[in-house]
Amino acid sequence: VPPRRSMILVTIDTLRADRVSAAVTPHLDRLQQEGVRFSQAITAAPLTLPSHASLLTSLDPPRHGVRDNQVYSLSPSISTFPRTLQAQGYSTAAFVSAVVLQRRFGLNPGFEVYDDEMSGPERPGADTLARARDWLLAAREPFFLWVHLFEPHAPYSAGSYDADVSAADAALGDFFALLRTRGLWDRAVLSVTSDHGESLGEHGEQTHGFFVYDATLRIPWILKAPGLTPGTYPHQVRIVDVLPTMTALAGAEQPPPPSDGRADGVALDRVLRSGESAGLESYSETWLPRDQFGWSSLASLRSGSWKYIQAPRAELYDLGEDPGEQTNQLAARPDQSARLGTLLSAIAQRTGPSVAARIDPVDAEKFLALGYIGAPGPQRPDGVALPDPKDKLEVYRLTMEAVERSEGGDAQAALARLDRANRLDPNVAQIHYTRGAILGGIGRFADASRALERTLALSPRHVAARFKLALALVRLQQYDRAVIHLQHVLRDEPRNFRAYHNLAAIAYTQGDLDRAEALERQALAIDPGYVEAWNTIGAIYLQRRQPEPAVRALEKAIELNPSSAQAQQNLGLAYRAAGRVESATQAMARACVLDRRYCSTGGKP
Repeated sequence: VPPRRSMILVTIDTLRADRVSAAVTPHLDRLQQEGVRFSQAITAAPLTLPSHASLLTSLDPPRHGVRDNQVYSLSPSISTFPRTLQAQGYSTAAFVSAVVLQRRFGLNPGFEVYDDEMSGPERPGADTLARARDWLLAAREPFFLWVHLFEPHAPYSAGSYDADVSAADAALGDFFALLRTRGLWDRAVLSVTSDHGESLGEHGEQTHGFFVYDATLRIPWILKAPGLTPGTYPHQVRIVDVLPTMTALAGAEQPPPPSDGRADGVALDRVLRSGESAGLESYSETWLPRDQFGWSSLASLRSGSWKYIQAPRAELYDLGEDPGEQTNQLAARPDQSARLGTLLSAIAQRTGPSVAARIDPVDAEKFLALGYIGAPGPQRPDGVALPDPKDKLEVYRLTMEAVERSEGGDAQAALARLDRANRLDPNVAQIHYTRGAILGGIGRFADASRALERTLALSPRHVAARFKLALALVRLQQYDRAVIHLQHVLRDEPRNFRAYHNLAAIAYTQGDLDRAEALERQALAIDPGYVEAWNTIGAIYLQRRQPEPAVRALEKAIELNPSSAQAQQNLGLAYRAAGRVESATQAMARACVLDRRYCSTGGKP
């Protein structure tokens, strides 16, 4: 039995197929000179989580059930390639660069190491690759390593899309050098691909996720393996084919077929050697318009040179003659639209388990920084036709521009765009939610509460809106109403420790110290490292004139987060109450450095 080869999979988020070139990506260009370049590779969804779920399961989104970012989690019942490889004795590790792929979304089973720790919404690809390099240097073979880079995703940290693409390529250059040094460049099976592309203004879409045109569905895929002749494979392939093909070339066993039949992806090792077409049809979809705005979802099917888009107003394109998808042939070719529509419907109806993800309302801010609004859209009665996203493009564009302006610190420009979007469609929950979040951020709490109440009227399951409404009501000192909404949040999300903390803060403000402590203890039972809870407990002990337990609680808060100015100030007060004058002075000085509001020793906890 020949030895099984190690497998290295690199996914570069949001990388268009047409950006891999000597000028923009010299390291990837060198790889494609030495490997096979798939010129017609198609993703399953123009969204990060659904497409990566398809990559790791070899299933289309209807079958694995992950239809959108942030809203769904992969069911534990779904078989994945990492699980199968691990069972065959492979060492397995994943290193991801954005919160949208964190383990809470279910992609981690089968990975011995799933490195997803980051303080913000994303981390630099160079940092992710450094951690992957450390693991690789100690790994035993055979191994399966997946590395995910996020650089080309908006907002573009290097200043432009192409600059971000080049930054990802530069980071990969050092990693590729390590593979050469270790001999893995020539003996492992190596793939570099993407989860989706970027529209960059094509069809009026600036980024991705809203439409299913090829600007976001076509992806690069470069494959290098021993014995594989370099060149270009011009026939259609799919993201679901990546791991079956790598597994076959590595000499490993494929996962067992799903209970409802075979996987959607196929191994391409034989057709790569013959150069023949595998005759594959590619299914893609986006549920972002449906889940986040209450508009229609979209789906597409590519077969040969034809592409059909299922929508309230369907579309048909001859990609051989019209690669830019400008001329709708639906009326001219009813034969093709009927054939592809039937095939598409059959795929879409094969559905698997769907698991809802739970997102902490505060963590939702990290997703918002990446342009993911990610919460339920307005509830529409059964039988009510959903609008075509084509008819709502301006509303979507204004909303996403507002998010971008808000993240850039220009609240007034963001609000102006949301007002324009609201005039075009006053029944979009996300417009009111985003407006409420921005208004709360600039201290207009009464206006924020009205916007968030409108959000809940349209979308009662919008937990993030309910949480933000409670925070606004606290600032308005409407504590009874705030408590009602926080308790509602806990009914929906029983492990929401921040909701317990805010209930504790209300009880503390109202002088009910025993209830406040009990609520903070419930928060800590869920997250023992929650700094704000330790800080409040320390303040409670101060109010009780119990300085020593106050010191212990506040030292714990500082241990967890030395940069918390409030905890440093409270610790100084606790030290002073305990008669430890020098320690008190030092803690209060640290608080002053961290926050000028604490530059007086007479502060209150």
